[in-house]
Amino acid sequence: MNTIDYVYRFDPKNPSVKAPPPDAEAARRTLEDGNRMFSRWMESCRTGSFSSGEPRYVVQCNGLEVGMIRTHGQMPKQAPFAVVVGCSDARVPTEMLFGQGFNDLFVIRVAGNVMGDVCLGSIDFALNALSESVKVVVMLGHGGCGAVTGAVDSYLMPLKFWSKTTSPMLRTIQERIFVAVREAANGIDEVWGPNARDMPNYRAALIETAVSVNAAQNAFDLRSEVERAAKWEIEVLYGVFNLHNHQVSMPSNPNAAATDDNVHLAYAPTNPREFRALSLKMADILKPPSEPAAPVPAPAVDQ
Repeated sequence: MNTIDYVYRFDPKNPSVKAPPPDAEAARRTLEDGNRMFSRWMESCRTGSFSSGEPRYVVQCNGLEVGMIRTHGQMPKQAPFAVVVGCSDARVPTEMLFGQGFNDLFVIRVAGNVMGDVCLGSIDFALNALSESVKVVVMLGHGGCGAVTGAVDSYLMPLKFWSKTTSPMLRTIQERIFVAVREAANGIDEVWGPNARDMPNYRAALIETAVSVNAAQNAFDLRSEVERAAKWEIEVLYGVFNLHNHQVSMPSNPNAAATDDNVHLAYAPTNPREFRALSLKMADILKPPSEPAAPVPAPAVDQ
């Protein structure tokens, strides 16, 4: 039977085949390469191009990761090479989309990938307790984020924010995203012009731009946390997972086709001015094509 396989593999004859990345740059490449593999698998599933013989999409699992190489009763050591802060969205399977297996990633998931107290506490734990293995911290947003969509709709229709269907806790999440929404709206207004809100796909463009800016602003905060902990060897990255092409990139073009070159984790902003630059970049990517000018009628000819 032909199948399209995505395999987690453990080789008992060579249990330590997978070495952890030695530094931050190697960790970034490992995550990007894993995402390229995952997006190829998803494209293979979409097109129905079956694997033949040996499965093409294989995640190697280290025996140390799954706790197989140990004495009786000994617990395996937690040793992720990356901390990933992402959204709780069920369409964003963090380990899978980065092509990673057991004990590779320390994953923190919260709606809208917002930086609340509990999230920050989990990050601080990872930076201190797991600093021997962690090489990078990644802020991961995703296209069509429900939390960002809610914040955008409340921005466009403020009464929706105070609706009885919006709980106080949900308002708290949206409030943490409003600055990103405002930055995104400013960028679209500047690039699209004063009539931006009346143009086609304005709301969709505002959502996607706010997703990217929200990820950038949270990555900026993450960098502050890493520096506060004096973990200078740990790098902070960010990107957005595209639900259409299944690739992580920054800046994120929701209409981009899946190509290996499109996969890119960016380094976290070091200055808030970079948020405006990103909002302008996203607004330019998402700007509707200009309508062709109406033909000028030919001048009348006297007979």
